[in-house]
Parts: sequence; structure tokens; C-alpha cells
Amino acid sequence: MEYRYPFAPYPTGWYLVATSSEVAVGSVTPLRLFGRDLVVFRTASGQAVVTDAHCPHMGAHLGYGGQVHGETIRCPFHHWSFGVDGACVEVPYAPVGAAPPTVGLSCWPVHETSGLVLVHHSEHGRAPSWTMPARPEWGAPGWVGYESVSWRIRMHVQEVAENVPDTSHFLAVHGVDPMPTSEVETDGPVFRQQMRFPDGTPVVEQEVFGLGLIWLRSGAPGGPPGLRTSFLTATTPIDDQHVDLRLLYLVYEGEGATEISPTGRAMIASISDNTARDVPIWEHKVYRERPALVATDGPIGVLRKWARQFYESP
Repeated sequence: MEYRYPFAPYPTGWYLVATSSEVAVGSVTPLRLFGRDLVVFRTASGQAVVTDAHCPHMGAHLGYGGQVHGETIRCPFHHWSFGVDGACVEVPYAPVGAAPPTVGLSCWPVHETSGLVLVHHSEHGRAPSWTMPARPEWGAPGWVGYESVSWRIRMHVQEVAENVPDTSHFLAVHGVDPMPTSEVETDGPVFRQQMRFPDGTPVVEQEVFGLGLIWLRSGAPGGPPGLRTSFLTATTPIDDQHVDLRLLYLVYEGEGATEISPTGRAMIASISDNTARDVPIWEHKVYRERPALVATDGPIGVLRKWARQFYESP
């Protein structure tokens, strides 16, 4: 399948693996991300760990029969065990007194915050230089979630980020009328945007952390339950052609609420249905390096310039 983009498929940055609740203590889950087979598991102490999937001994996939024992993961094939740093710590049938082989699993940087397990990707193995901060809504009184919806899409993660400043598509694709305007600023790995209607009425505010994590807030504080939401658009590369795009919703339902109301669920369904309108466009478009923009297309060029930092040079 022809690759459609002028930049690498896996930009540097943090990406969603799963919600924290999806990674239970003792669980081992196979993943296919960044064109590689990985696993995510949680140790007895609660640490979430992401490693390459295949045992360095005889190549068994740890996501199919691997088991967590305390702070280690054990291969299903010969029961070699590996610690949270990936190093081999035990070969159960090795000669008495023999040190474990100096082999191991490649470990990936993990940051767990606000009920999310994030993994860092760097084409050249560079350590993370930033992390996504905790979200104040997560766990706060009256906020309920996550509720999630997902798609597997043939596209690049940057396409989703470019949707943020593309204000004209909100009119054409999503029926937001009148067409909003935006004010943007960049701050290192963060791109921030305030969208307003022409009369100055706020629409939404967005924060983009790298190219894989986009937070959107809507609704005024103190407004009616069901009308305030904070949701994450998480785009994670599966391979060089496909991404997993997931919307994870937090909804303010009022003090003491423990469930999302029918009003809140209707809002989630509306946003998700609206997002689905983009999917066939993303899957079939080509990427124009020099688009023929007009002044009211929005600050797409600002985002593209900001995005360059996430593509590593050798």
C-alpha cells in the first residue's frame, strides 16, 4: 500500500496505550503499535510496563500465555522471567548458582496519569523531554468517565492534529455555523487554541500535546449538568498506514454523580457521530505539502511549523 506522507510515520512523543482500568494488576495484553509487537502488563505493586513482545530466548510472544509474578513477567515457553527494566532475572532450570543471561526485553518509557497509560516513542531511542500534565477534571467531584469510542483508520497522526486549526472544515463537515475563528499559541511541545464565534462567544478550547494527544474542553463552569465535557482525542500509530483513534470522554454531571446521564450520553453520541464524518475523508485524501490556503482557512501553517519538532533527524 503506497505511503502518502512526506514525513516519517511515527513522530516522537507520547501516545495512548490504554486506560488505567484496562490494565489490571497481573494482566498481560498484546499490542500492535509503531509497526511492532508489544505487551503491556501491570505488576503486583501496580506499575504499568510496556515491553517488546518476543522473548529473547526462543521468541515466544509474552502476550499469549505470559504471566505476571510479583514484579516480573514470565515467558510461557520456558518460564524465563524478566524484571520491569526488561532484564532477565531468572531461568528456572539454569545450573545452580549460574547468573541469568545478560539478555532482556526492550522496555518503553511509560507515563501513567489521569487514568491513562501513555507510552513514549522515539525513532532513535531518545529519552522523553516532557510529559503530559495531569488533568484537573479526572477524579474531581461531579466528573464521570471515561466513556470511549474508537476507530482504526488509514491515516497519519498529524492529520488529526491539523484538524484543530482547520476552522473552515468545522463549517463544511461538522455544520458549525457561523464558522468559528481561532486564537493559537505554541509552548514547546504544546499547541493551544481558543475557538470563538465571530461575536466573541467561546466555542471550545483545545490543548495538543505532541501529535498524539488532543484535549478539548467545552461548556462553561457552573453550567447545567451534561453540557460540560473534557475529552481526549488519542491517536496512536498501529503501523505505517494505520492509526487507532480513540475519543475518551469525561462529563460533568454534578456533585455526587457516579454515572453519565442520558443527556450526557446523547452529547457523547453527537460528538462521536460528528467525528465519524471525518473518517472517510482522512482515509482517502492525499497530503498537500503546499496547500492553496485562503486567509480564513485557519492557522494550519502555525501547526505544521510547530509539528516539525516531532520528526527526529539522525
